[in-house]
Amino acid sequence: MRVKIRKKAASMLSALTMGTCGAQESYTIHTKEKLFKFLKKYPKQTINVDFPKGSIKGFSGVDAPIPFDYGEWPELINPADDMGWDLIVVPTAAGYTQNMRPVGYVKYDATVKPHKKGNDKIIVAPSAIYSKEDKDTIDNFFNPIEHFEEVVWLK
Repeated sequence: MRVKIRKKAASMLSALTMGTCGAQESYTIHTKEKLFKFLKKYPKQTINVDFPKGSIKGFSGVDAPIPFDYGEWPELINPADDMGWDLIVVPTAAGYTQNMRPVGYVKYDATVKPHKKGNDKIIVAPSAIYSKEDKDTIDNFFNPIEHFEEVVWLK
């Protein structure tokens, strides 16, 4: 069952996201800004790493080994593709999935890939801590790919 996140649902979400309820629910979150607010309030979310660091992953026709873990929050649905919101784990935290906080995002260039609008990739780091090397590695991977806008860092 999918429900739209609303303030009225906060108490129900708290119980579900903290693992006190046995139900497997998913929630559609319509913007990355709302996702950031949700994750700040309910940080204990399931993370699936679909492509570990070093895997070959295609981004808009560019197949290359990725220097980071790539996956999704399977229960937090992005309506742009009706799948879990995509996430990138900073390289120094590969294999780590606890206390992940958004620290940036990668956005498709809507003039090049209009059908990908809203299918942003959220960059996360444990306790929102990352290094200059993490930033440089992600910037150097995504910034040259014409399908993406320049990587945005939140701090």
